Amino acid sequence: MRKLQRVGTLAAMSLALVWAAPVLARDVPTPLVFSHYTMKTQSHGTIDSEEAFLEVPRRHDVPDGPRIRLRVIRLRATGGDGSAAPVLYLAGGPGGSSFGTSLGPRWPVFDRIRRETDVLLLDQRGTDFSEPPPACTHESHFDDNQPLQRDAALAKIRATTASCIAEWKKGGIDLAAYTTAESADDIEDLRRAMGLPRVSLWGMSYGTHLALATVRRHGANIERVVLMGTEGPDDTIKLPLAADALLADLAVLARKDGFDDLVGSTRRVLETLQRQPGQGSSPMHEGRKVTIGQYDAQLALAVMLGRRSTQQLLPLMMRQAEAGNYDLLAAGVLMVRGGLGGFRAMPLAMDIASGQSPQRRALVQAQARQSLFGDALNFPFPELGDGLGLVDLGEAFRGPLHSDVPVLFISGTLDGRTPQANAQAMLPGFRKGQQLLVRGASHDNELWLGNPDIAGNIASFLAGRPVKDEVLDVPPPVFATSTPERL
Repeated sequence: MRKLQRVGTLAAMSLALVWAAPVLARDVPTPLVFSHYTMKTQSHGTIDSEEAFLEVPRRHDVPDGPRIRLRVIRLRATGGDGSAAPVLYLAGGPGGSSFGTSLGPRWPVFDRIRRETDVLLLDQRGTDFSEPPPACTHESHFDDNQPLQRDAALAKIRATTASCIAEWKKGGIDLAAYTTAESADDIEDLRRAMGLPRVSLWGMSYGTHLALATVRRHGANIERVVLMGTEGPDDTIKLPLAADALLADLAVLARKDGFDDLVGSTRRVLETLQRQPGQGSSPMHEGRKVTIGQYDAQLALAVMLGRRSTQQLLPLMMRQAEAGNYDLLAAGVLMVRGGLGGFRAMPLAMDIASGQSPQRRALVQAQARQSLFGDALNFPFPELGDGLGLVDLGEAFRGPLHSDVPVLFISGTLDGRTPQANAQAMLPGFRKGQQLLVRGASHDNELWLGNPDIAGNIASFLAGRPVKDEVLDVPPPVFATSTPERL
């Protein structure tokens, strides 16, 4: 153990030197050549844009090695005076699609931003049109007739993940290529290939994690940064008590819809399921039956706390479960069990590489012992990454970040994935940082669309104009009083 600790300390010191050193000049990337591309949005018609492909090293420290081809979509500015740097949108996940995000209901925000400057949609390495690794053929399956047992489930998921890693490696997939550090260097290569003096960054969720890493590595070339739902360098695993605090906030709001004791109801349901598992038939899975244990419920509730679309079901779900009807809870349980069946290569490698500091891990473990949801908020992480042999970016990657780059932190007060406390913890490190708090917004569309002034403030900030608001409100959630047809 002491030998491992010494090796870890030396590795951390080495990485600290790498991260602290200036980036060495590299060969100038081949200039990008854009061609016309027609985007077909879901409900906003077709949009003229431009498409290009950028080749980057699979490992930036091996510039002459294998390469990865990344797709970039450019939305030309429809206004502005040309002084604002082009802004690069970074999707969440990890594994989300910047291009896909722009096609959906959030398009009006992209349209508002391009009234000031060009918007670039980069498919991050391993996603969408940027050479995603093949899906693994191994999956974890859980018996619907048995409640999920935490340790047994973790062992099964670990075994499946180890089999997937072996399969990917056998197929020539270099999992060490999928780290936030490599993606940050891709952004710098894109800037240089386009001949841009500077770019601005605009990220959501994991995209903020990537944006912050890019500021650390290439901050001199970053004009401005917008972070929506901040995931700091050491925030990859979440603090369990944040879920308890959010449940309490939702409980206050739920009283207006006739739900008087959401926290107490949740506690009683979990205590009942600890003593005796229940069974429910999911209305969203064609009546499929599943036996539900306490950990099943903790997992389902922890996931559903994150977004408004599922937050709105929680009071009714707990009311029904407390009365012995577990059907709506069964839908949440089956949704979560399905998500635990397997992982994609890029998100898995990215999350494990970002990791967590020893201090963060200890704090998460301590809070899990106090939380109503135990460690369900992060399961199967961080234990899943232990011993799999994947890259860890080290403590220099996760350390405190200080920068003079102007940053706008946008946080939702009901965000169960990237709570506003994350942004508040980061703010002291940014001399030119400022906050925009969106009261009533979760980790969902209302953080984008719930108030029209959200997009206006983002556009003003990216254009170098003052942000007029510090706090905005969106309509509060309306909680379901009858079972919906789908989650």
